[in-house]
Amino acid sequence: MGSILALFQIMRVALALTAVADVWTIMLLKLPGQAPIKDPVAQFVLAALASFFLYAFGMALNDLLDSRRDRLFAPWRPIPSGRLSVPAVIVLSLVLMLLALFSATLLSWFEPINFPVALTLAMVVSMLIVFYNATGKFLGYVGFVTLGLIRGVNCLIGRPDAGFLVLSLFLFTHIAVATAISYRLESKRPRLRLSGIWKLLIGVGFIDALVVCIMLLRGSITRSVLIDATGPALVAIVYFAWVTRQIFNHHEAPRKRGERIMLVGLFALFAYDASLLAANGSFGGMAIILVLAGVSCLSFWAMRLAGKGITVGRPRYRIRAAQK
Repeated sequence: MGSILALFQIMRVALALTAVADVWTIMLLKLPGQAPIKDPVAQFVLAALASFFLYAFGMALNDLLDSRRDRLFAPWRPIPSGRLSVPAVIVLSLVLMLLALFSATLLSWFEPINFPVALTLAMVVSMLIVFYNATGKFLGYVGFVTLGLIRGVNCLIGRPDAGFLVLSLFLFTHIAVATAISYRLESKRPRLRLSGIWKLLIGVGFIDALVVCIMLLRGSITRSVLIDATGPALVAIVYFAWVTRQIFNHHEAPRKRGERIMLVGLFALFAYDASLLAANGSFGGMAIILVLAGVSCLSFWAMRLAGKGITVGRPRYRIRAAQK
């Protein structure tokens, strides 16, 4: 039982459902001029598997490459605690990546063109994952932009022929900015300095502008698309207003606030997806995403409760009130 729990923990199974929701959202949209999905059951299953395995691959690779650091700072995690060995995680990472690419290959068979776009996008995502874990995470703002790109490209795998980039734009911006804020509050290394923040904002703004230009050139920005964008825009306003309040909430430790911002930010992805479908009028699709969100939340808390018995190496802090 402990090995299974460790396996679920290293793959972040509950949070992997956020990637599945992103992919399904574009597949569930009612897009004018787009032909209906030919074989919805097979395509939805394959798209879910591709995105799920890609996310799990990224998380397993992250823990694998950070295993030495975790022995010092997080010895309760699956690898340093001895519940999973390094060779086992190496094999797991390779298997997850191959399963993701295989699922994307099968998904490409359903595409109306001969070029395997879904497989190409899955390969791009896998390469971005490797780059981030091997190098990008140590390059400050470059790492945050890379994380945003992983999300932005991943959501297109299920229906790459749709050319719908609105969700990609919101997911990219959300992940890049939210991760940077959390990173700075948690005082992670290397430190994110003010110059890095400005470079991040410039990079995010440039890529967002590039996506908008692509949509303009393709004639994709229509009245219906602007209506669809109102849902995610409202979610972004609410989330970042809450984040601003968390930043200036000096009653809690910055590290705790940073962790909360990142966790809420990940679950907020479901809100982006559901609000987009609601604005699009796809209320059945919105219900599917909300059910998936409920499953993800329940799975997350169930795994957290199951992991409470694992106390090896966990730090036990006792904070005393400052004496006046």
